[in-house]
Amino acid sequence: MDYFKKVFKESIFIVIISSFMGLLSGIFLSINEKIIYAIPIILLILPSLNSLIGDICTVLTSRLTTHLYIGSIPPKVQKSERLVQDFIGLLITILLSLLVLIILGFIIVISTGINIISPFLILFIIILTILSLFFCLFIFLFISSIYLFKKGKDPNNLLIPFVTSLADFLTPLLLITFIIIFI
Repeated sequence: MDYFKKVFKESIFIVIISSFMGLLSGIFLSINEKIIYAIPIILLILPSLNSLIGDICTVLTSRLTTHLYIGSIPPKVQKSERLVQDFIGLLITILLSLLVLIILGFIIVISTGINIISPFLILFIIILTILSLFFCLFIFLFISSIYLFKKGKDPNNLLIPFVTSLADFLTPLLLITFIIIFI
């Protein structure tokens, strides 16, 4: 019962913040629906992009927490071989997953006869969005995991719900920002 109370106390605040971020994400998307509808492939793959970055960050948080608990990375903000290996492995995973999503998205768009405005520019924007998010969230999660671990909190309980909501908010935000900048 004590463990349940600990998990509940550590998680309730972050779940409320995550819910609020989900609300902000929905508001942001509804405000920018014209931009999203103007580029149908974005509307098609946006949920998959949200899921992709959220899933990768969940795996990263879990791996960082495990490394901290078993001692394979020190609880300091410093470069380590294990951290570099995780970074490269997750980067390759996200690039391969992104490639599959983009190919499937283009196949669906082409098969339905939807016209794609500047396909290479759209491709560039999608890749730029996901890589920017990955690099920023990797650094954020690494520092946050160490901070929470040093405070005696379980980073999984706090960071996993928070980072999935943060990714759900930041993915459309960056995507639409890059669309506005480049198109």
